[in-house]
Amino acid sequence: MNSDPNQRGRLRKAPENFLDQAGIRTVFAEGKRGRRDFIRNAFAAAVAGTAGGSALAQANPVPAEGGDPNILTLPPWSSTLGKAVATDGYGLPSKYEANVQRRPSPGLTQTTQASVSFAPLQSLFGIVTPSGLHFERHHQGWVDVDPSKHRFMINGMVKTPMVFTMDE
Repeated sequence: MNSDPNQRGRLRKAPENFLDQAGIRTVFAEGKRGRRDFIRNAFAAAVAGTAGGSALAQANPVPAEGGDPNILTLPPWSSTLGKAVATDGYGLPSKYEANVQRRPSPGLTQTTQASVSFAPLQSLFGIVTPSGLHFERHHQGWVDVDPSKHRFMINGMVKTPMVFTMDE
């Protein structure tokens, strides 16, 4: 039998007590210093973030009047629960997209029950899956947001605040 401890397939003894007292003191001191530095740096970053955020808020005051009412007034659908789940049929589009429907393919099969339908790719933007073709989970119901009134606003810690409409 070979008693070589480096031989493959052999269990090695755990290196119990491999640190001497000086090594233990060094590890303990460095660990304490590392934790203290971490807490000190985290506190400094939190203070800097709070001060910077309040300075940006003062630099970008909310206009008193003359802004876009679609941004400044809270729409009623944003302060209440939406419609209950499954109040409309599965795959039914928003009333603003009533013309976007799945297209059946007559003639591909003998019966319509065993046929296929195609997503209206010409009406889709990018590679977003149509709502009627994927699993849905709602936590607060759903709402029909009017695309002409919808606004997407980027503000806060940015150089130039911007507002986008659906047309943009």
